[in-house]
Amino acid sequence: MKNIIIMKKPRIIFWILLLSISCISHAQNSISLTKRNPIYMDLTPSFSAGLTKKNISDDSQWLNYTTLVHPSDPTISITVEIASGSIPKGLEMQIEASHYIGMSKGKPGIPTGKIIVTHIPRVLIDNIGTSYTGSGRNEGHQLTYSFIITDYSKLLSGTTTIYLQYTITQ
Repeated sequence: MKNIIIMKKPRIIFWILLLSISCISHAQNSISLTKRNPIYMDLTPSFSAGLTKKNISDDSQWLNYTTLVHPSDPTISITVEIASGSIPKGLEMQIEASHYIGMSKGKPGIPTGKIIVTHIPRVLIDNIGTSYTGSGRNEGHQLTYSFIITDYSKLLSGTTTIYLQYTITQ
């Protein structure tokens, strides 16, 4: 009789809830995301040799903002941080904002590039002046969330929920 070994694929599921948004500046400044629903990312690995590497990313979110900055005031930044939850061991979460897309009047901000998301606020968009980016998809800055596997041996099955907080600061 043959012994049959069945290997279960580890499955890691992320719910990135982008519901926490705050403004630390003047009352007329606001920030919003186009899709307030969770982003579901399935990191089920492939154990088949020769298959291409699975891209673990999502770019369905757009960041929109309205800012009013007095000419004598410094410019505004938008930061992002993990407000609740944590990234499982063996993974790194990155976020990148695209350059501004739309027909805004004013001075939309400049993305700082791909950043690693942690519990410490990091500047995602900098040098924002008085600006209105529009609202909805295809206006403002498109956000790309990516997960990088840093250590396969530390990956565990399970579901993880992460809340991100975006903050306008001056």
